[in-house]
Amino acid sequence: MLKKTLQDTWYFFRIHVMPLSAIILPILVPTEIITSLYSYYFTGEDFVLLEQIPTVIIGFLTYPVYSVGVIFYIASIIDGKVIDTKTAWFLGIKFWGPYLVLRILMGISIAGGIMLLIIPGVIFAVRYSFSEFDLLLNNPNPLEAMKNSWTLTRKYMLVLLGGYAVIGISLFLPYYAVLSFFNESNVVLRVLAGMLLIMIHAVMEVLFTIFAFRVYDDTRGQNNREIRRDVTTV
Repeated sequence: MLKKTLQDTWYFFRIHVMPLSAIILPILVPTEIITSLYSYYFTGEDFVLLEQIPTVIIGFLTYPVYSVGVIFYIASIIDGKVIDTKTAWFLGIKFWGPYLVLRILMGISIAGGIMLLIIPGVIFAVRYSFSEFDLLLNNPNPLEAMKNSWTLTRKYMLVLLGGYAVIGISLFLPYYAVLSFFNESNVVLRVLAGMLLIMIHAVMEVLFTIFAFRVYDDTRGQNNREIRRDVTTV
């Protein structure tokens, strides 16, 4: 199942990379420009938490919009009712609050798990990977979405873990290799290269979402088949 799901994920990404980029980049590009300029002019070389608050706020404002839009776009393709970019953004704004709460709760859980010798954090990340789909498509509250994801992912734990590992290694190793190439460059070139890499990487990271949704869609199909089987046996 893992190999076929990864192949399907890459095929879907190649076919739809332009619409996905159209959802992400018009929001991400100005966000990265603003945060990069802020970091360049107003933060020092040492990490200071208070100095990072404006960039965190900007991320909270923008990240849910295009992330939710991407999920609804993927779901619309699967369901055969394709939405356009503006509709994806509108849905991102509409579900901004619940999605942000969900991501914060997931982040706290995963960070807490990582503090417990890392492995629990990885398990939490995988077991909650359906939460955002359930939240947006079935409209439970964030805690219920996390609970539902925990139940649904039980049978798919190894598949999800394997897929995330393959995609993660394929994305992050080239990213850091290219980024390290610019470490000795002048500041302006390093900042520009970093911004460009972040934008490319943000689009490529959709592979994680596509892969997880592909597995999630299998669970929906399986549940529908089980329901039909139960009905026919009554």
